[in-house]
Amino acid sequence: MDESKTISDFTLVNSQETKKNKKVKRVLPEWLAKPTIISVDLKHLEVPIDGIPELDAALVQKLKNKGFTHFFPVQNQMIPWLINIQKHWDETWLRDACISAPTGSGKTLSYVLPIIQTLKSMPRRRLRALIVLPTKVLAMQVFKVFSYFIKNAFDLKVYLMESANLTLEKEKNMLLRYDTMRGWMSIVDIVVTTPGRLVDHLYYTEGFSLKNLRFLVLDEADSFTNILQNDWLQQVNENLAYNGPAICTLKTLKHWPQRTQRLLFSATLTQDPEKLKFLKLFEPKLFTSIIKRKNIELPIDSNTNEPVRGDFVGKYTTPKELKEYMVLCPEENKPLTFYHLIRTKGLKRVICFVKSKLEVHRLTRLLSRLSELDTNNSPLRVNEISSDVSQKVHTSYIKQFSDGKIDVLICTDSLARGIDIERISCVILYNVPKYPKNYIHRVGRTARAGHKGKAITFVTPEHKNLFTKVLNSAGKTDVKNMKVDISDLEQYEKIYIDALKALKTESTFIKKPRNVIRKRIKKNKQLQQ
Repeated sequence: MDESKTISDFTLVNSQETKKNKKVKRVLPEWLAKPTIISVDLKHLEVPIDGIPELDAALVQKLKNKGFTHFFPVQNQMIPWLINIQKHWDETWLRDACISAPTGSGKTLSYVLPIIQTLKSMPRRRLRALIVLPTKVLAMQVFKVFSYFIKNAFDLKVYLMESANLTLEKEKNMLLRYDTMRGWMSIVDIVVTTPGRLVDHLYYTEGFSLKNLRFLVLDEADSFTNILQNDWLQQVNENLAYNGPAICTLKTLKHWPQRTQRLLFSATLTQDPEKLKFLKLFEPKLFTSIIKRKNIELPIDSNTNEPVRGDFVGKYTTPKELKEYMVLCPEENKPLTFYHLIRTKGLKRVICFVKSKLEVHRLTRLLSRLSELDTNNSPLRVNEISSDVSQKVHTSYIKQFSDGKIDVLICTDSLARGIDIERISCVILYNVPKYPKNYIHRVGRTARAGHKGKAITFVTPEHKNLFTKVLNSAGKTDVKNMKVDISDLEQYEKIYIDALKALKTESTFIKKPRNVIRKRIKKNKQLQQ
């Protein structure tokens, strides 16, 4: 027998051709892959304030009293959709909605107005709307919006849950009353809260119930899906009238003809199926904004003549009016680079995000001292906000900042989500954020409601690759390089050294050896070449 023709049962080494594995492309559910697109053009608004016929005249008048003349695109899409779909509440389950739009695009009003419109004619007071936000500051902000539109116009009561001033027992009296015939009854229609306080009442407050809930709004929803280990969302689901699978059948309709509608709002909505499943969404509808970017084109399906979307195209969106920059500089040059940009660019109403409370205090004191020693320029008004600052002082600083009485506000991420501070002209990211959504939320504090704004990120050589990765993940292709020459900083060397000397007695300020201070200005000139 010819041995060369013998078939072996063994695979010979190097006898098989190696093929490169094909990249597996993630395929998203239809509702994520093909959303309803919302315009991001806030300069050319098309729908006047009286252009939504479904909206109650009293709400329209309230808007006019606030100076509104037109609806933003997200409001024009969401308000009539929510009002009209609620008309079918008694007939079938209502679709849930996810809204992913840029920060400052008017998402809050897009649910506040439809909720008031729907509940205004309810015959009996019950807890029918629950709005959950990640922080107390955000909750207060939304509560004030509800209160304004309800006051002297509708027989509705909105309540803000808070843990600062009231015990659970005292707050119970603000939420419930006991009737000898009917038992515990709600005396509020709308509750605005944070997850922790809500769970406390679900556990410990007798009579507190979500059984009549018509709206469940999760504002800044992506922050909630990242803390599922606290299981608060599961507690909410278990306390609803229906908490089973999001599948509508004849059997479920017979026993539970009505189901709480879930509304998720965020500028960075998650697309992780493991996180979304906890939300128990029913036939969700996605509304999202897309910004046209240069050199990015979606392939066209020849059969449908529509863009082929294998990924959630609107996951990360920022305002069209936002101009983004990066400054490449070593860590030791950041303070003076910051000070130099404020002076030479004439920056006012600046928000600066840093990574820790300690750095907030250090940078605030340093900028203040530099300003005092700089006789060539007018003094800067610099203040700080962190978790160490009381709520009263926090509120006062934000008002002063909005009124133009504070030039620079240095803070941690406590202000990075959802806070609407008027007239922020510039956001400084003192440190490169680790994740795209952190970047989106920080830069989104400016260029809100159609106003122009700029965001500047300080990037050290060590974090240049990280920043590139963050930008790529967020689909950012238009971040420009803002050059700051080392020679521009030398003029501040003396006052910088004097400022550090003056601050050396502060225990929270870390002192640097003098030889390091003198070298830091002239170091790494090649970075600017």
